[in-house]
Amino acid sequence: MPKDFFSVDRTTSLHALEPGAKIHVIGVCGVAMAQLSVALAERGFKVSGSDKEFYEPMKSLLAGSSVATKAGYAAENVPTDAALVVIGNAISYGNPEVDVVEKLGLPYTCFPKLLQETAISGKHSVVVTGTHGKSTTTALIATILRESGKEPSYFVGGIAQGLPNSLEVGSGGFSVVEGDEYDSAFFAKVPKFSFYTPDTVVVNAIEYDHADIYANVEAIEKEFSSLVLGLKPGSTAVCCIDFPRVKSLVAQWRKSAKCKVVTFGRDAEADFVIVGRDSSGMSQRVTVKGPGLGEVTMNLPIVGEYNARNALAALIVSHVVGLDTGKTVSILERFKAVKRRQEVRSQKGGVVLIEDFAHHPTAVRQTVEAVREAFPAARLWAVFEPRSNTSRRKVFQEDYVAAFKGASRVVLKHVTARAIDSGIELIDVAELSKAISASGVPSACLADAQAIRDHLWAEIKPQAGLSEPRDVVFVMSNGSFDGLNEALQADLERLCG
Repeated sequence: MPKDFFSVDRTTSLHALEPGAKIHVIGVCGVAMAQLSVALAERGFKVSGSDKEFYEPMKSLLAGSSVATKAGYAAENVPTDAALVVIGNAISYGNPEVDVVEKLGLPYTCFPKLLQETAISGKHSVVVTGTHGKSTTTALIATILRESGKEPSYFVGGIAQGLPNSLEVGSGGFSVVEGDEYDSAFFAKVPKFSFYTPDTVVVNAIEYDHADIYANVEAIEKEFSSLVLGLKPGSTAVCCIDFPRVKSLVAQWRKSAKCKVVTFGRDAEADFVIVGRDSSGMSQRVTVKGPGLGEVTMNLPIVGEYNARNALAALIVSHVVGLDTGKTVSILERFKAVKRRQEVRSQKGGVVLIEDFAHHPTAVRQTVEAVREAFPAARLWAVFEPRSNTSRRKVFQEDYVAAFKGASRVVLKHVTARAIDSGIELIDVAELSKAISASGVPSACLADAQAIRDHLWAEIKPQAGLSEPRDVVFVMSNGSFDGLNEALQADLERLCG
């Protein structure tokens, strides 16, 4: 257990630092930490950082900045005169760099507290939460606010292609950030969103996730209830009741919440309802209706029912904060998706390569369904790496069988054991593959990225000049997948001449 030196109460505020002070970030390549590190460097701080591995897209983001990075954790990475050390939530007590912080008594903090101080304090705070859809919905709202001239602060947990940065400290009166329910640091075992003082909250979904820190879904529900019931009068909670647990909680929240609670989704009982949806390739036409909006139709450049919900949530938030509906719809129709969210990396020779961040069973299922909608006649190859702390656990094994139902073929990568897996019952990927095959979808379980490449190209035969998609390969992982996406893209270029 941590010694008394580490606690939330003993963290140091960024406001206490002198201009140009040294800041060291432990766990710098995390999606959130990398972007905040770059933002701090751009404000004139001398930023250094370390991580156990560097993967895209944050690897390139850091490489293009003035942040000095080191691979691996070591005591000598920490400047002995650091004015502040930011400790990532994946970092454990006993890390050699954490030991230096304690030994030298260096000032420290955690990401969500630092984000609140830099991008949220003093603004109308919009916080996007839920098991799924946080990054895309946050990017949608940030884009709407920015293109409406509001100069918002924002943080998106990924590379938002339509925004100049994924973390921005704007001069306007709004802030919109992705609010994760994962804990904040080893010395702050509370959700990140508990730091963000929201005025408007989006709750997209509540399902069991983060099995490494939550014993059950009820523990997650408790955190969301604390968030919504803690909102002050005049605030708004925008909740998706397509998810049964959210619908049940909304009924409870409305009895005692000080804030206004509004609902959305395809559920006919929602305040704001999706009443029509038609897909065409990598786009969809969505019709919604709700109080103050009337009936609105949007031609969205993002696919899948879940993205229709994400866009509706963004439309509702824009309505809540008083923006023009017509202009908002126009902005939504020009939206550029977050990288690694159904990102088409290449399309040649009748083959489409797509990268996606999906790892939770529901996210995998939604991605499969969306890709099937976009390419109804193609052979769909779902390639999946169970890499996250949730996806590696046996508790979700049966859920994954159903998640791949819409695919034509499934290719799984074996789980690689880690030191932190001691005492944990891991998913049996070979058995999962057999179960998927038994369900009617041919599946293979392979050792590594090279074996997966060999397997795919043994079956898929690109033809130069062929434009109609015959095979769609969508690779799902919350990590680098050992460079598989880049390798497949290079392979396709070579095979098509």
